[in-house]
Amino acid sequence: MRDQTITEKLGFSPTDKVVIFHMDDVGFSHASNIASFECLDFGVATCGSVIVPSPWFLETASICRNNPKYDMGVHLTLTCEYNLYRWRALSTVDQDTGLLDDEGCLWRTAEEAIMYVTPEAAEQEMRTQIQRALDHGIDVTHIDTHMGTVLDPKFIQAYLKLASEFKIPAFIPRLSREEIVELGFAEYADMYLGLLPELEASGTVLLDQIIINTGGEQPDKVQYYCDRMAEIKPGLTHFLFHPAKMSSELESITPDSGVWRDQDYMAFTDKRIKKYIKDHNLKLIGYRKIRDYLKKNVYI
Repeated sequence: MRDQTITEKLGFSPTDKVVIFHMDDVGFSHASNIASFECLDFGVATCGSVIVPSPWFLETASICRNNPKYDMGVHLTLTCEYNLYRWRALSTVDQDTGLLDDEGCLWRTAEEAIMYVTPEAAEQEMRTQIQRALDHGIDVTHIDTHMGTVLDPKFIQAYLKLASEFKIPAFIPRLSREEIVELGFAEYADMYLGLLPELEASGTVLLDQIIINTGGEQPDKVQYYCDRMAEIKPGLTHFLFHPAKMSSELESITPDSGVWRDQDYMAFTDKRIKKYIKDHNLKLIGYRKIRDYLKKNVYI
């Protein structure tokens, strides 16, 4: 007799397509906060994760305190990719940790962070970000990774350790070797594939499918997303997007991505998206339901 999947344990059938519609980069700007909470209120987006070191984190925390229904995780961050809009580490200003570039901010690229940040400093910074979110009243439902950095072999054990320590699920997809290569992490394939059976045996929730490469402008982003939703298979899918409302602030911060972030916001507040989900019987879920199951049955 086979073991039940996480979706079955949560009450879904083996053939159900269970989808986490997840918003990344909440709190990186006022524009992203406006868009993200409108998307949650619209009812297609189910959750998001906040960049705790970012300048608009306090607004995110205030909104979540006043509306505890919102499902919000921590977007663990060791990088700050923007040209003139920067943020720093929360845990230290010590250059010897490798956390900081020559401007005193987090590195602009994942490659630099992986090269220079020590594992010990990464763990302390991640722990500080989670604790800061909790201290500001966010009911943290999960953790995930900004720019993929903390899934690197150098940091992944600390990432998993913190998920267990705080009794929350971590974004961990069940990937094939081909999918790992397609995502650009071929050199880590053996490590990652070797880790998955151990994680599953320990009760770690693994995502059956991820749809994450959704950035970029589209002539009709609603249709684009409906086409991407057609790829969803039975099981648990993490479907990622990056909403932000167009403004001079957004254009100034990120002229390269402002338009498509606004397209994401417009798409996920469009009735056509909601109709597609209903017509195709997609089952929507956030991370809070998974977190609560783990606290009751795994993290006892």
